[in-house]
Amino acid sequence: MRALLHSLATLLLAYGLTLTAGFILYIALIRSPLLGAVGILFYRGIAIAAVTALLLLLAGLMLRPRMQLDPATLVGGVALSLSFNLCFLITFPVTFDRSITTFLLARIEQHDGELDTAMLEQLFIRQYLGDMHQIDRRIAEQQLSGTIRVEQGRIHITPQGRRLLESGRTIGGWFGADPRFVTATPAPRH
Repeated sequence: MRALLHSLATLLLAYGLTLTAGFILYIALIRSPLLGAVGILFYRGIAIAAVTALLLLLAGLMLRPRMQLDPATLVGGVALSLSFNLCFLITFPVTFDRSITTFLLARIEQHDGELDTAMLEQLFIRQYLGDMHQIDRRIAEQQLSGTIRVEQGRIHITPQGRRLLESGRTIGGWFGADPRFVTATPAPRH
């Protein structure tokens, strides 16, 4: 029993240290100019998470003989770190970067108690869509992602874009998400 508890404590310590070191390294690499040319936060974050995992694996391989790390523990710790970093990326920075809710909350904070719904809508249209050029940004991102193509100024969905929407409809359905974000209602005919 004592050996089992010691093994469990060693495993938890190895995973905890790997997770902590991996997160600190991930944040340091995100803050660095590494892959700065990648203009989409999500893609840059994934690439840096992969670099972080590779660096952790290399460090673990170098330290393995001295620390008597089991290969499965090393791989498990790196996989845990990679998973955590990706979850963090998607849950926080990418959500904040793309969130209309976050944008609206920041404006409500700025004008606390001064706005009504109509004024907030006007701020959104003027700042988010106008000053911040979010439609242009999304078009550029989706072209890079391969979900749309622009020909002679007209925007077309690609097969990849259709697959993304179908996946969104399916997965959204599992969670009861609002389907209006992935299924446009037909425009009224005049």
